[in-house]
Amino acid sequence: MPFLKLQHSRSKHISNYGGVGSIIETTDCSIIIETFDNWGYSNLNEALSKFILKDDRLLQRLKIRFPNLKHLVSIPAYKSYNQSNPPIVQPKANYFPKWFYCPQCHRFADYAEWRDRWKSASKKLDFFDPPKCTNKDCKESHLEQIRFVSTCADGHIHDLPWAYWNNRLATDKTNIEGNDDETETKLSGPQLDFSKKCCENQSLKYKISRENTELSGIWIDCENCKKKANLKGIFNYEQKCLGKKYWLGQTVGRFSDEPCEQTTSVKVKTSNSVYYANTLSSLFIPDLQINLSNENRIELDNLIDSGQIPKEQIIQFYSIQKGISKELIEQYLVTGDIKYIPDNVYRQTEYEYFLNKEQPDDKQIKFRIINCEDQIFGFSKLVKIDKLKRISVQTSFTRNEPIDVDSILQDQNNYEYNVKRQSVSKNNFDTKTLPAIESYGEGILFVLDNQLLSQWETHEDVISRTEIIKLNASSADWKSHKIIAETLTPRKLLIHTLSHLIMRELEYVSGYPTSSLQERLFVSENMHGLLISAFDGTDGYLGGLSNLCNDLPNLNKIIESATFRATDCSSDPICLDSTGQGVGQLNLSACHSCSLTPETSCELSNLYLDRKLLIDKNYGYFRNVINE
Repeated sequence: MPFLKLQHSRSKHISNYGGVGSIIETTDCSIIIETFDNWGYSNLNEALSKFILKDDRLLQRLKIRFPNLKHLVSIPAYKSYNQSNPPIVQPKANYFPKWFYCPQCHRFADYAEWRDRWKSASKKLDFFDPPKCTNKDCKESHLEQIRFVSTCADGHIHDLPWAYWNNRLATDKTNIEGNDDETETKLSGPQLDFSKKCCENQSLKYKISRENTELSGIWIDCENCKKKANLKGIFNYEQKCLGKKYWLGQTVGRFSDEPCEQTTSVKVKTSNSVYYANTLSSLFIPDLQINLSNENRIELDNLIDSGQIPKEQIIQFYSIQKGISKELIEQYLVTGDIKYIPDNVYRQTEYEYFLNKEQPDDKQIKFRIINCEDQIFGFSKLVKIDKLKRISVQTSFTRNEPIDVDSILQDQNNYEYNVKRQSVSKNNFDTKTLPAIESYGEGILFVLDNQLLSQWETHEDVISRTEIIKLNASSADWKSHKIIAETLTPRKLLIHTLSHLIMRELEYVSGYPTSSLQERLFVSENMHGLLISAFDGTDGYLGGLSNLCNDLPNLNKIIESATFRATDCSSDPICLDSTGQGVGQLNLSACHSCSLTPETSCELSNLYLDRKLLIDKNYGYFRNVINE
């Protein structure tokens, strides 16, 4: 697989939508990202220090699920690529789905067969990528990939059994021409005969009708025996999962698999439900780091792993040799009881740090606290963050259904989902390294007036609207929606909706499009704030966001403008009076016209929003501003 295909977006290797196990569309074909164990980190030893990202607070949190975890390693980003001298560490991938067809001659076969045909034609494999047809009349036409895949709740993914698709059982009703009984099709789906292929000399064609744009207009046809079948009812096709794990790459020429008792469902390869990355992010706090260099950490790890010298002697020897205090070394090597840290508790450390600490000497972070109680209605403080450091790490992924952030690191006994968390490593959850991305940016931490907020959230109408969303969530299809709604409060609804309205307004004044802004919510009994930030890799980090804090009257006008803009939605009065809209009916007065942001900006998938809590003239948090 050419490395060039993976250069187009480093951030996609770890994000909410991409990462190990995800299908990424390139300019030529779609590929599945392989486990980072195949990227070359294991060959580095001491040179691994160049890739280590230091955040000991995050590392300690992850050890509850990854007890042997030693380091977070950065995903390489290369500005140029020399094919004759490739870098030691580079992301790996393989083509997926595996089945391709030629748009010229319509031949349909899997990748291995196309590759063998290319070799048989005495052509160099170096020129096979992207896959091409060997038919002379096709003039090495680029092959098209099939767009359907099968996934299961345990996280496996594989191709449909295309070699048997045109060989149907007598009981199959989906492939009879003129049969429009959709009810019967939905109940059964296509029924294939796996006892044999359609004929001994199978030669499949993938034909798309120009007149019929439905699935019944796509046919799998054998050129030899003339047996054919269309794709009608394909989304109702089910089979026992094959347990394929293409993201682990090949071992002795075969892709990894494992026994699986789940039943698969068919999806389009670009569907969101094919992949959900379980990613955790952490804001860097200098005071909670261990002051050891990457080189020191690698050397200590190697000494411990060798098992030749007792730990106490290593500490004594290394302290004398390197002039490092024993306490610092012991702090790094400590292996005491690790406790599970809920996400809100983890965030509270960040929240309290920014509100209670002064600017540190560490140059990796720069901030200033601003009292705005008398200048911006509804807020007590702002934190102007000129330099912010964030590390994001992918721990695992699921298919078919996402999980909530607190379930990412939960042990199996407390895990409530039917979908399985698949590790991003071949070593499963015993891995010693995890892939991560380090980003620098800027932001503003808005802290609401706690006294005003406490009074507001006791209002009967406010509580009633929150209960409507919780009731809607009780009948939601996804378990994550129900779990998140269990702890939903008026405070969280308000702060989340306010975050969206401010981000939408900042697009006009900060120099950043909304898609480059991201929210981080700090909501609990002890927290009442929201961080809006922009990081490098989006639109750089330009200073246009944090510098808004230099002019509080202007920032007040921006917030007032966001509030007034929320009073007028092009979908009103339908949106304003809604008792449930969006996925699972989990939004009330919130739609694309007034409140929703790009998916990359929102922590909660554009759900749990209600602008009426801010702007209603009787109980809205900003009713005094609206009624003036």
